[in-house]
Amino acid sequence: MAPTRLEVIRDMYDARAPIYEDDGKDGSSDFHKAQATDYIEWMSLSPGLKVLDLACGTGGISIPAARAVGPSGSVIGVDISPASLKIARSKAERESLSVTFLEHDIENLTGLDGVEEGKFDVITCASAMVLLEDPGATVKKWAKLLRPGGKLIFDTSTNDSLVPGRCFDIVKQELNMFTVYGSKTAMGTVAKVKQMLEDAGLDGNESFVSRNYVEFKGVEEIDATKGGELFESIMQRDGWVKRWYEELRQPGVRGRAKDIFCRELSSLADENGKVKSYFRFNVAIGKKV
Repeated sequence: MAPTRLEVIRDMYDARAPIYEDDGKDGSSDFHKAQATDYIEWMSLSPGLKVLDLACGTGGISIPAARAVGPSGSVIGVDISPASLKIARSKAERESLSVTFLEHDIENLTGLDGVEEGKFDVITCASAMVLLEDPGATVKKWAKLLRPGGKLIFDTSTNDSLVPGRCFDIVKQELNMFTVYGSKTAMGTVAKVKQMLEDAGLDGNESFVSRNYVEFKGVEEIDATKGGELFESIMQRDGWVKRWYEELRQPGVRGRAKDIFCRELSSLADENGKVKSYFRFNVAIGKKV
């Protein structure tokens, strides 16, 4: 029997969990630490606040949030990956921080201990919106958990960021293939995430585009005429990302996938055949008024 979508996500992030703790072995590990630092700034925490950190992973946001809210506040972290949660709990124990970590699907929090409507001052979901089957419906559920004046913060990559990944999204959509990742373009602008917040009854006017994280991934200028070479180099990647491309390696599929990838990349090129790819994000901030 084929694994379920949640099982695939769990297995991928179980495999990745130890790498988050080991700088230099994962190209994005340092980025996630930097992004977590930015989240803490955006959250504007103070002692006594109640925080819900969704897709908390190894505790990159939950742990500093617990420091900020102190013993008079509370932090709950929820993630589908038990390996990630094991690391997060260990980090909290080392600092004697009181953080509740729960293994659960973040799209359906109904009945989860400590998660109640109208309870939280801040809810976060970092680098995980593309994992949701129905982001709009899920944001509506999360909004109900906020107290009046509370805020929900999440991020999505901008349409001009991580362009090769966007092209692979289109490939899988056109080939009707299973993917753990939803459509990035559906949430690729500030206007789109603001609308998602407003549909959930939140004020999204503080949403913005983040800085470009050039210290981790500089602005790439991709030659669209060499799309086939780029496709093949990505398909050869190993490690925890390998599973992303397994279906595309099947006989009779790889050639079609490459054609779609090259077509999509070319459609984004300027008059000189170049595509600029950034590393920045739409930061959605929705306040419950």
